[in-house]
Amino acid sequence: MNRYDSEQNKQYPSNLLKPALLDQIIQNSQPVFGVFAQVKNINYLDYHSHLISQRSLPSWRKELKANQFCFIQIIQPPYRVCLALATIKLATSAFVYLYNDDTDELEVCEALQPLTRQTHVTGGCYQGQMVFTHTKLTVTLDFTPLQINVALDSQYLVLNATLARQSEPLAICTPSGRRGWTFTQKEPLTAISGHLLIKAHSKFNADVSDAQPEQIDFTETAIANLDWTLGYMRHETNWFWTCINSYLPDGRHFALNLSMGVNETGASEDACWLDGQIVYLPPVMFIRQDSDTSAQNTWHIYHQNLGWSKVDIDLIFTPIIVYKKTDNFGVLASIFEQWIGLYSGEIRLGDEVIKIDKVMGLAEDHFAKW
Repeated sequence: MNRYDSEQNKQYPSNLLKPALLDQIIQNSQPVFGVFAQVKNINYLDYHSHLISQRSLPSWRKELKANQFCFIQIIQPPYRVCLALATIKLATSAFVYLYNDDTDELEVCEALQPLTRQTHVTGGCYQGQMVFTHTKLTVTLDFTPLQINVALDSQYLVLNATLARQSEPLAICTPSGRRGWTFTQKEPLTAISGHLLIKAHSKFNADVSDAQPEQIDFTETAIANLDWTLGYMRHETNWFWTCINSYLPDGRHFALNLSMGVNETGASEDACWLDGQIVYLPPVMFIRQDSDTSAQNTWHIYHQNLGWSKVDIDLIFTPIIVYKKTDNFGVLASIFEQWIGLYSGEIRLGDEVIKIDKVMGLAEDHFAKW
């Protein structure tokens, strides 16, 4: 350990933790629970699924019960592109939206298909592929140990990007319900290459006569983040989520992931990254303060410090605009709200206080019955 690492560990006590590297998440037919530096193989079909039956079941039954989703955000100011692909086997959905931070314009394209029609999912977020094909929206995600390749074509935009993996990921597996489990991996991504193409008939070109497609090439300041999850979750699941991916006033790249729900143990899928170095954070509470006055509809995300750590978290989120989707098919239902807004507050990490003042980020409130 060099002098720099020693100084960092004094400043951020959680860095003294050395999570293990796993070759596979299922060992001896059961998941390994905990926080890991990396998991190479999400071999969920090797799981002896007590959730479904006390007897061994064929792979197709275990595959049918597993939920899987992936979310990627790419930021090239003033634009941010958010895309997601989710399958619960009885239905598969995808969306992409483009947001302009300066004008608060939002344009959404979404698609839904029964079962896994025209959907191909193999491997995991370390090495694998996810493909979704629809007349309105086509998404291909290729995962390798060094990068993620994104190819997307929708009604309003085209995206081709290579996202380099340079940060320490947060990889965590925890029990869900009586017999289920959930694995999730979050990580910031940098060294973005590729481009975003806004088509001529996009609403972003509505005020332009004889509009032509606009191509935005990703520069060295472009940043992105990944949220990948697979698991056997409760029939009814609800979670809140905070995501910030930005630069601090001193130039450091800062990413933050906070959540409440899904993981039902003392283990936390909360972390922040400073120039790619992960700092593990304790569990937080989300208080959504809805009222009739939109100016007061803030969310409070905080950590109750009981003297166990040198970390304090206290943030206020002020919503600006929302992508909302509600589905109800009886046995399947979803109320999905992903807000874009401003975060203010502070995070204390040992002797350093990270002050956040009106930093753009995401906040999510999601209920699912699957």
